[in-house]
Amino acid sequence: MVAGFAIHVTKPLHIRYTAKGHSGSAVQSSHRLPTPRLGGLAILAGILPGVFLLDDHARQLGFWLLVSSIPVFLGGLGEDIGFDIKPTQRLLASFVSAALAGILFGYWVPYADFPGLRLLTSMSLISVSITIIVSGGICHAVNLMDGLNGLSICWAICAAIAMAIIALSLQDMAVFRLLLLLIGASIGILFWNFPLGKIFLGDAGAYTLGHVLAWIALLLMNRHPEISPLSLLLIFLWPITDMLLSMLRRKRSGKPIGQPDRLHFHQTVMRLLEIQFFNRSRRNLTNPLGTLIILPMAIAPMVLAIVFKTQTSAAFIAFWGFVALFAVAYRWALRRGGQAANRVSRKFEQS
Repeated sequence: MVAGFAIHVTKPLHIRYTAKGHSGSAVQSSHRLPTPRLGGLAILAGILPGVFLLDDHARQLGFWLLVSSIPVFLGGLGEDIGFDIKPTQRLLASFVSAALAGILFGYWVPYADFPGLRLLTSMSLISVSITIIVSGGICHAVNLMDGLNGLSICWAICAAIAMAIIALSLQDMAVFRLLLLLIGASIGILFWNFPLGKIFLGDAGAYTLGHVLAWIALLLMNRHPEISPLSLLLIFLWPITDMLLSMLRRKRSGKPIGQPDRLHFHQTVMRLLEIQFFNRSRRNLTNPLGTLIILPMAIAPMVLAIVFKTQTSAAFIAFWGFVALFAVAYRWALRRGGQAANRVSRKFEQS
């Protein structure tokens, strides 16, 4: 909270020296006013002292998490302060952080007892590769989700709560305390991020949150073999599905899969609200309202992740069921948005 306040009161300096601070400069921008993008730095400032107050085991885990986060944090921070770090470079930084975490913890994706990955994850080299790709992919997905006030950080807090419940049920107090620390630091920034968007997470914040959450999930899987990997994947379903759908959408349209657009689920929901009920001048309302609409849908899979934490078959069915629901909801929002836009256009022509 204190770090967030410091960034907020020094806002003129951030706008002056941060090239990315100006509204309207990004294709995916959903805000109207220049805003500091250093929420990730504030979260790190909240976590760092807290790690040293934990017990020995939790402190060691937290320290390795922070050390492994350095590459991905610096890659995101470079983009936030205007060095134009390309998405591929940030993704590469997330891979480096994943590899570093694997080396420090000595953990990779464990043996996965569900169809398609049983053989692959029993082979060490492929297990390492899958770990790096999944961890980096989650980092990138959480960053893509960071398009509305409070969306990414609220999702991250809920994901941390879900894993904290799982850790507590398994009496893993070291991981539980780490998650409480992450939740506390994130809530401190949420106050400034939602609903008015006084501070943004920025790439450093979104990528780092993705990395930390991905590796806490990997810690739980490795420390507790009874946990189904698919149940934990349910926690990350929303950002992963949105990322994969965006890649498929761009590939089918003949565009580079890394090219930004304004067709992510959260952008579609906000645009539908603007066309159907409000207008673009009310973005200070449609932006946080879009977050409130999406969050229940993003949280629902997390609830089943807790319920099915040791039930692979049930988690498998739930996972694909929610993927199907995501696709249906996305197509509906696109269609309704298009219909509403056509109605507005016809009214304008008639007038």
